[in-house]
Amino acid sequence: MHAEFAPIAAGDRVAFEALFRMHYRALCAFASGYLKDADKAEDLVQDLFFRLWLEREKVQVTTSVKAYLYASVRNRCLNALKAGAKVRALNEEVDDRLEERERTEDEHTERIARVQAAIESLPEERRKVFKLSRYEGLKYHEIAARMGISVKTVENQMGSALKTLRSELKDLVPLLPWLFWWSEGGG
Repeated sequence: MHAEFAPIAAGDRVAFEALFRMHYRALCAFASGYLKDADKAEDLVQDLFFRLWLEREKVQVTTSVKAYLYASVRNRCLNALKAGAKVRALNEEVDDRLEERERTEDEHTERIARVQAAIESLPEERRKVFKLSRYEGLKYHEIAARMGISVKTVENQMGSALKTLRSELKDLVPLLPWLFWWSEGGG
């Protein structure tokens, strides 16, 4: 251990305070040159002195105390810059994901609006048949009974509705299989 640090390692507060007063401002300016932020630089130097006092018995100062302090500040600044770069990268990644999610939600909302508009543009009876089948889950014979039409008319109306919707929404068909699911006999 360097003789200059021995009194501090032994717990001499006066020696520690003298060391602090002698180097604090210059170390803050040195750190500020790395960090480009005077407040962060002061925090970093204050933390260095705080830890130096807490761990004074374990610290191995083999060079001059001044050289030790400047090397410690430089290393802490480099670590802070690395950590800051990681945080910025993480923040950018989170921002990108949020933007992507918003885009996806906007696209989803747009698709739903297009599907609803296409359904609403169907002729009235065809639209009713389609909604009873897809929204209420009724079988063709149930739709026929409710609407007072034949099962064959229900089949024809559903076939026409699906053909129209497939044509109008052909770019969405792979994304909306539930809309176009249709088994023989109306499920």
